[in-house]
Amino acid sequence: MQELRKFLRQVPSIPPGACGKIFHGPKGLLPGWEWLLADKLGNHVFAVSYRNLTDEEQAELIALLRSFYPDCSLRLQYRRGGVFREFYLSEDAPESMIVREDGLSYLIHSRRGMNCGFFPDMIEGRRAVAGWLKSPSRGAKKEGALKVLNLFAFTCSFSVRALNAGAAHVDNWDMNRNSLNIGRENHRLNGLDEGRFSCFAHDIFKSFSKIGRRGPYDLMIFDPPPRQVGSFLWKKDYPRLMRRIPSLLLPGGAVLFCLNAPECTKADFKGFVREATENLFKEYEDIPCPPEYRGRYPDRGLKTILAKGYALS
Repeated sequence: MQELRKFLRQVPSIPPGACGKIFHGPKGLLPGWEWLLADKLGNHVFAVSYRNLTDEEQAELIALLRSFYPDCSLRLQYRRGGVFREFYLSEDAPESMIVREDGLSYLIHSRRGMNCGFFPDMIEGRRAVAGWLKSPSRGAKKEGALKVLNLFAFTCSFSVRALNAGAAHVDNWDMNRNSLNIGRENHRLNGLDEGRFSCFAHDIFKSFSKIGRRGPYDLMIFDPPPRQVGSFLWKKDYPRLMRRIPSLLLPGGAVLFCLNAPECTKADFKGFVREATENLFKEYEDIPCPPEYRGRYPDRGLKTILAKGYALS
């Protein structure tokens, strides 16, 4: 525990209300602690252990984190094989709270679920969406006339960022109705007109006829779970998404491809995207994962590619 204490003394201060990485064990900076992740989300510390801890180990880790972040509520979670349970949840943890990123607000839930409803490691992907919408490279359309399709929208953080950057309308699709309800609240938190976004709690692969009727789109965002049995398996289902691009995307448009599957390297994913889209985009831009979220093998972490300049052959 002393090694972790020494490490935490060097962690940069995280501004109030912001999200930041406290400790990322997979990075390998502290041998023997690869099993631990910890994030500061506003005034809440969310720590995840991939190792079953004894009662004594739990107590020591909780005391250490509370000593460094005494003004924060704390949640310590154990995960293994896609299931989780709580080691500890402080009594002062609210049901929900608001965090800030690049001037925008997002709701997190600090007392339930495997995750908090917001993924700080996708910050560069959200910035890439905003950057493309504001860039002349988006084509001839004027700002404010661009339509966005957000698939596997979760709590709609991409939608919030896109609308803030000037998109005319965003369609958000996700099977989880509760996540989309949080997404609606995220839009309201940022003062975004409810007429500028729509949310659909349907199976995406059974809804392409309806999606097609609402298109076409200037920008599409694919951010699926890498492996969700009964819903999405990336090796099988990602190509099914890509085959829909010609019927949904306008010339000059762009697609943000995201994948967080450790068995796939960045080079493999880029090749996978190029082959599946038959090089129909003028540019394939690698969007880097923030350094603090990269593991010991950075090319196997979060992978995000922005394919720009779509042109039918």
